Amino acid sequence: MLMMEFDFIDRADAGHKMVDIFKSEISNFDVLIVVLPSAAEIALAFVTETTTPMRDLVIGRSARDVVIPRIDNVTGLNVAVVDDGVESGTTAMAIGAMLRAGSVASATLIVPVCPKSAVPNLLAVYDTIHAVVSPDTPQSLSWHYKVN
Repeated sequence: MLMMEFDFIDRADAGHKMVDIFKSEISNFDVLIVVLPSAAEIALAFVTETTTPMRDLVIGRSARDVVIPRIDNVTGLNVAVVDDGVESGTTAMAIGAMLRAGSVASATLIVPVCPKSAVPNLLAVYDTIHAVVSPDTPQSLSWHYKVN
């Protein structure tokens, strides 16, 4: 029987690890954009450890598209996007593009998982990417979480 070793127990565990590793950077942002519903449990760890304001971004998905609503009043702000991870980078790219269109001063992506192969494309819309785990190639996020 093959035993898998997971990076995180669940999304709450991922959130605590993210806060532990990136706590000093988190206080530098004007606002944290929390991608819902995927990062809801992750955000709970941030709520107890930071006073940085949070805003929800509820995304929609269809079989072919990701629908990213526009967030107003971000012009000139230093913004961090908190999500449960990057697989292909499609959602993160769309969110970053929306923020750039809103004229943010800076945009950072903070995730538990981001494959190294996705980073060059993501840096077209984000100034910085913080990830706890960076596998070489994309894989399903379920590979990283014991409990999905």
